Amino acid sequence: MLTNKKSLEPSLFGVLIQANSIYGGIHLTEIQLPDKCAFLGILRQNQVLSATDNPTIFVGDYILAIATHPMMIPALKVTLKKIHSVYYSLNSCLLEARPTVSQSVNAYDSDIPNTFNSIYF
Repeated sequence: MLTNKKSLEPSLFGVLIQANSIYGGIHLTEIQLPDKCAFLGILRQNQVLSATDNPTIFVGDYILAIATHPMMIPALKVTLKKIHSVYYSLNSCLLEARPTVSQSVNAYDSDIPNTFNSIYF
């Protein structure tokens, strides 16, 4: 009889898809899972969408997966929590924070040293 039954217990895992997740807008089966891991589905607004339906992943969804061996839990977490390396949002643009031509010209007239190496248009 097996003495270490804990190593045989599957581990359930769910991760919230945030705005900077690399998985937003793709189908569930496009994600490459580590060995001994499988998708169960997506939890969206209190409804479970089966992995067999291959749903599209949206921000705010929970991806539900299982690791059949406890040693694979860290790899599963790392895989499902991947994010874009640079913050971005479809609703806001960070380029508005960069200096404009008029701001660069006005900087020459002030007592503040000019630290811009180039002017952006």
